[in-house]
Amino acid sequence: MGVVIYKCMNCGGPLAFKPESQNWTCDYCLSEFGEQEVRDFIHHEQTHAETSMTGEALQHKKEQDQEFQDKAMGYTCESCGAEIVTDDTTAATFCYYCHNPTIIQRRLEGDFRPEKVIPFQFNREQATAKFIKWCRRKPLLSKWFIADSQLEKLSGIYVPFWLFDCDIEGEISGEATRVRTYTRGDTRYTETKYFHVDRGGSAAFRDVPADGSRKLDDELMTILEPFDYKDLKDFTMAYLSGYLAEKYDMDQNDVYGRVSTIIRNHMSSLLQETIQGYNRVSIHHTHVKFHKVEATYVLLPVWMFTYHYKGKIYMFAMNGQTGKIAGRLPISWGRVGSWFGAVSAAVFTALIIGGQLLW
Repeated sequence: MGVVIYKCMNCGGPLAFKPESQNWTCDYCLSEFGEQEVRDFIHHEQTHAETSMTGEALQHKKEQDQEFQDKAMGYTCESCGAEIVTDDTTAATFCYYCHNPTIIQRRLEGDFRPEKVIPFQFNREQATAKFIKWCRRKPLLSKWFIADSQLEKLSGIYVPFWLFDCDIEGEISGEATRVRTYTRGDTRYTETKYFHVDRGGSAAFRDVPADGSRKLDDELMTILEPFDYKDLKDFTMAYLSGYLAEKYDMDQNDVYGRVSTIIRNHMSSLLQETIQGYNRVSIHHTHVKFHKVEATYVLLPVWMFTYHYKGKIYMFAMNGQTGKIAGRLPISWGRVGSWFGAVSAAVFTALIIGGQLLW
């Protein structure tokens, strides 16, 4: 039997049972509901989803789900616990996190089939060339970092993401001041006027992303954004052929807090931008209400490379659609000394030529 997760009817956030009131409350928008209200809402949503699909669409979905169950294979790393997903023709020979070569194959359990995917836009050779070009602009990087033996571990990974859509109503209120300075005779005056400001509005947010993996660095994934979601395709197992995928270990409820904070802050900023003509504005109250929150599970393409250097693991990632690069790279202290020596010598020579250094 599956676990029933109650969702807030106002903002889509997870509901928590409160023994003192015997009701369910949302920690994000502070709404409170009785059990029957929530069950009726869930029943309505499920019925609407089922009736909105034609018989042909339902059959197609069943076939896709069956294909995923038949062909999706799971691999578990005994060293770091990473769980990898790929098709039944792709061999996962090592873990792309820790490079442990002992990977245990098993039939994938549970329903982790994505709805959409952005396919890789360039192959491994092109990704390697982009990576080497990027590294050559880093003068303090160890030359062994781009050795062929290391670059063999460059892996194409489909990263699990949740894309959120929602409609927002927002209100802000606060205090604004307008300052005017003028002179009369020999006296200079400063006049300060105080105003109460209110702003309200609505907005639609689409495709707000949050990665669904605890092992991946959220900051690293954020730097790789944005992806162009116009390239999203309906998922089929064919896209996994030759690639790996991370199995999500955070569902939409786990990442909702992060996403709702981003949306709230952005909505507040949009409203504050409408307050013009004042010298100073202080916002004292913000209220944001969510409607029609929906999350779509998608896979996004990332070329990933991990590197062991002096007991530390460094992770490099490249957006498999746009080529944007991010990572924390190891510094070769030998090259640091050589580089700064060369820089110092060059500066020294320049100072002599320019007559700036006196003996």
